[in-house]
Amino acid sequence: MMYEFTLVLDREPTGAELEALAAAGLDPVGAEGPRPALAHLAIDADGLPAAIITAVREIERLGIAVTGVASADLVSLKDIAARTRRSYESVRKLAVGQRGPGGFPAPLSTGQWALYSWAEVSAWLARHYPATAAAVTSYDREIAAADHLIRARHILPAPADRADLAQLLTA
Repeated sequence: MMYEFTLVLDREPTGAELEALAAAGLDPVGAEGPRPALAHLAIDADGLPAAIITAVREIERLGIAVTGVASADLVSLKDIAARTRRSYESVRKLAVGQRGPGGFPAPLSTGQWALYSWAEVSAWLARHYPATAAAVTSYDREIAAADHLIRARHILPAPADRADLAQLLTA
């Protein structure tokens, strides 16, 4: 099956590097840059994780660091309202527990602008408000998770640090 996704790179690939990727079967659909440098890919694989792993290995073999997967997962309450066609005030009340069953997903950030995971929020909405919930697919969840995992790899370059924290995935 063909999987499309966009990787965030630490730098823009050179022409020779793009040719090397094409020779390895990873002909980027497009590239943007320089900040952030993005590689848009369409890869035939058995699953999305396999496609992402293949792309990361081939790109990093060239000396380019993959720092994330482009994702629309981080959303504000205003974004959630727009995606679900609810009013901002309705979404805000759900988030603070003044309306609904409670248990709204916690924000991933705090401060003036709280950001939420769309994969988490849409799954919660699907459980509690199926008629108004926007569908979240396994693709959305896997892209969001892959982004977090790749960012963690970039933050923790030592394999020993990665191995210890990798146990969190199965804890």
